[in-house]
Amino acid sequence: MNRTISTSAVLLGMLLAAGVQADPASPDKLYNGPSVYGREMAQSQNARVVDVSATKALNVDCGETVTFKKGAKTFTWKFETVGHRPVDLRVIAPAGLVDAPVMVYVSRSESERT
Repeated sequence: MNRTISTSAVLLGMLLAAGVQADPASPDKLYNGPSVYGREMAQSQNARVVDVSATKALNVDCGETVTFKKGAKTFTWKFETVGHRPVDLRVIAPAGLVDAPVMVYVSRSESERT
C-alpha cells in the first residue's frame, strides 16, 4: 500500500515538473508554449524605461516590467524567468531593436526572498 502511494506520488511529481520544463526542441519555450523568460506586455506607465543603445547589461527582479527603447521603437517585457536565468535581450526583443548583446540578469523578487 505505501509503495503504491509512493510510486503514484513520484509519477505525479514527474508529470507536474514536465509542465514547467523547457521544451528540448525550443529551449527558450516551455512545453505549453510561453517563453521561459517571461512575456511581452503592453507599455505601462509604471515600467522602468531602458535605452538599449546605451546599455550592455541590466539587473531586474523577477516579475519586473521593463520598457526597452531604441529611437522611436519600444518593446515592453515582464520578466518571469524559470530559475532566474539571465537572458540576452536579442532572444526576446523584436528584430531590429537590439543590435549588440544586452544581458539581463534576473534576481528573485522581494516576495521570493522571504
